[in-house]
Amino acid sequence: MNLVRIVVSDLHLGSGSRPGELNPYEDFFHDERFADFIRHYLRDTGEDVGIELILNGDIFDLLKIRIGGVWPVEITDEIATEKLRQCLDGHPIFVRTLKEFMADPKNRITYLPGNHDLDMWFQGPQDLLRRYVAPGDAGERVRFVTHSDTYYLPEGIQIRHGHQLERIHRVDYRSMTRRLADGREILALPWGSLWILEVLNPLKTFRSHIDRIQPLGRFMWASLLLDPSFVMRFLWYSTKNFFKHRIFKLEAWRDRLRAIPRLVREEVISLTGGYDENAMRELARMRGAHTLIVGHSHGPRYLQLPNGKTLVNTGTWVKMINLDLQYLGQDSGLTYAVIEYDDEGKPKTTLMRWYGRRQSCEVVPYAD
Repeated sequence: MNLVRIVVSDLHLGSGSRPGELNPYEDFFHDERFADFIRHYLRDTGEDVGIELILNGDIFDLLKIRIGGVWPVEITDEIATEKLRQCLDGHPIFVRTLKEFMADPKNRITYLPGNHDLDMWFQGPQDLLRRYVAPGDAGERVRFVTHSDTYYLPEGIQIRHGHQLERIHRVDYRSMTRRLADGREILALPWGSLWILEVLNPLKTFRSHIDRIQPLGRFMWASLLLDPSFVMRFLWYSTKNFFKHRIFKLEAWRDRLRAIPRLVREEVISLTGGYDENAMRELARMRGAHTLIVGHSHGPRYLQLPNGKTLVNTGTWVKMINLDLQYLGQDSGLTYAVIEYDDEGKPKTTLMRWYGRRQSCEVVPYAD
């Protein structure tokens, strides 16, 4: 099979940044490295080999893009398109790289929206991305998987962003939008997205690193001693948001009171961990598939289950700080998965980390 599949996720491109100015809502500073990464595979895969670049969710962090100075919670097609335009204009090297990649008619892009770029469900952002990176007939080689959370490969591999494995980020793919009284069609955002928009984003103004530290629960416990005023603010914001969007969405008071323990267990506590276990349980239940590739949690993993199945998490290109003792320290990311095929068409999936060419220097975007 003359094909190589490359899976990347969780790049989290924002609206860009300028040297010397802190943009707490921009987490992607690897445009040049990404360009080297793509050009490496364009050079080394061979003239007769096509590449499928699978963008497995949270490529653009559209939840962090403001419109009119605010983070909109009622996201229409037009708002989603404008948010994506800001990301594309803020990362011209990234855009040029994808356009160069798509100039080869053997190559194609498959995009699975994640919880931070659910906006890509709308037709407007899809058309805009095609115009930027695959103009003309090349746009036919850009595919969006929006009918479910899963991209099924015929060789027994399933690819998912992974937000469906966490209740707070789960969406109903049969009903992705709802209509307001004025007739506008907006995304039916899960509570996790509303929590990011109304709690996490405002708090990043005070502590820009809050969403780059994992696990969140361990960070909160440590901050009780080191930064107690911020923890109190975090808990207050989160509690108000939880009651607003979860408790008071229930129809009856009795149901509301009975639901609190379950909702806390399934949604609040899940913020602090358990993602790998959920993914392994899902893989064990899968029929007709031997490999599950996910992202979402920002933790690169390559795990072999006792039944012979393989779980791969492509990690992130965002610089994370890990407080888990098993992975203690800072992880610079740049991980991805490669699916290659032997002469008989049998796939081999590998978790990789991009190093690229040695750089003698690079721009420091800000001092944080």
